[in-house]
Amino acid sequence: MSGDPDVSRAAIKAIETYGTSVSASRLVSGERPFHRELEQEIAGWIGVEDSIVFVGGFVTNEDTIGHLLGPDDLVVYDSLIHASVQQGALLSGARAHPFPHNNLDALDNILQRQRKQARRTLIVVEGIYSMDGDIPDLPRLIEMKERHAALLMVDEAHSLGVLGKTGRGIAEHFGADPKAVDLWMGTLSKSLASCGGYIAGSSDLVNYLRRTAPGFVYSVGISPANGAAALAALRKIAKTPERVETLRQRTRLFHTLAR
Repeated sequence: MSGDPDVSRAAIKAIETYGTSVSASRLVSGERPFHRELEQEIAGWIGVEDSIVFVGGFVTNEDTIGHLLGPDDLVVYDSLIHASVQQGALLSGARAHPFPHNNLDALDNILQRQRKQARRTLIVVEGIYSMDGDIPDLPRLIEMKERHAALLMVDEAHSLGVLGKTGRGIAEHFGADPKAVDLWMGTLSKSLASCGGYIAGSSDLVNYLRRTAPGFVYSVGISPANGAAALAALRKIAKTPERVETLRQRTRLFHTLAR
């Protein structure tokens, strides 16, 4: 989508309307109409109640995990998880425990041994792992998090716009209920041709982050160009689902030729 004429025109129009920066935190005077438009459309696209947009993908993970968890909590994540998740776990002070890549039996064993010792437990996986291109078993993760009374966070930086018949991500790919996942994270810098990150989930979660997450409260809102570009890209993906199938065909061709 980066360089797509419709996306570029939307970014230019936003600059002409709002300037190059919103110049303040959204809680002060930096709120613009496109911010909530983007958040509401992201939430609708994923299939949850609401979302919140941060200025960067790294800070989205780092700030959310670092803010929601504390020393009495446990965070368990895939060994190939992005550095931003690991940094968030470190910032939180929670006990952090990686499990072998995509080994959900090992994850289950960790939860059986350690869940009862923690106030809250967060499981973090990626929708697509960027280094290997493989995906986790989302239905099993949902069953596991419910059985252990844990929270589940899925980082869809690489799966939004790629997985699922229409590009809605790993929940669509598996036919799972998006609301069964507590925190959906994603970036605006890949499929959405912009810069920033988001957390999507329940309205209670989003409202709490909007008022208390330091990386949101004390940071400027995303720029008009970035907000408009992401919104235009999301709308174009929604209107042209054939792009997802084209990408899938090209991926299969590359995989065949690269052998």
